[in-house]
Amino acid sequence: MSEAVREAPELLDATTLARRMAERIGGRSDTRTRPLIALDHDGTLSPIAPRPEEARLAPGADAALRELWAVADVAIVSGRGLDDLADRFIDMPVELVAEHGLRHRSSDGVITMLCPGLDDATLTSLRARLSELLDASRERDGWLVEDKGVSVAVHHRLVRADALEPTLTRVHDVLLDAARSGGHVQHGRSVLELRPEGAEKGAALRALHAARPGALVMMVGDDVTDESALAYAESTGGLGVLVAEEPRSSAASVRVIDPDAVVRLLVELAQALRPG
Repeated sequence: MSEAVREAPELLDATTLARRMAERIGGRSDTRTRPLIALDHDGTLSPIAPRPEEARLAPGADAALRELWAVADVAIVSGRGLDDLADRFIDMPVELVAEHGLRHRSSDGVITMLCPGLDDATLTSLRARLSELLDASRERDGWLVEDKGVSVAVHHRLVRADALEPTLTRVHDVLLDAARSGGHVQHGRSVLELRPEGAEKGAALRALHAARPGALVMMVGDDVTDESALAYAESTGGLGVLVAEEPRSSAASVRVIDPDAVVRLLVELAQALRPG
């Protein structure tokens, strides 16, 4: 699943990028197979919010996703919990991959585990240790623990830069110690998370793709946690699309600047793929 990291993915407007994707699909021998379009949530379909529960889809995203579903298979591949994602995409014909690839919900509601989760004893101990460490300062300093039921994330977006240490190091050490029971610590944008081994977006996208032999894959994401999925899409001859206002290195080959640009891309792609 490895892919060369590019110093600066090419910045494209929505129309050009949609046309490029449509041309790749048209150039394949089996054009009857619907493409697979996978997207992260936070920072991709939704602007980054101070707190996870405050995030909302960018204007027009829900309508664009529905239009795209008419001509492509659509999956949301996110670090969010499955219940959280399900509440955000009620009555929408999309597949959901939650907790960075731990659980999958098909478009008809069937839920499967893509890899084994963390054991209950590890999670119980971790919750207690984080509570002891952060309860006294969580509200004052902006620390936020997100308990997903099968994994735990600690957000520090609201913590002042000059107040991060030494608490951030202590949080990392607590998560690292818990990881000895079979997980690993994932660093994201202002977040640390303990995840089970194997819960990884690239592996999840590979599983979705395996169910659709021959489908062209596009992955759209903004965070370091999306890089394995961006790399997978590129490695299959599809497209990895980085969402970033400023250029940065990535496995993606192309870039758009923000969630509003992602919405425009989805609208243009739905039009480009529409028969006739």
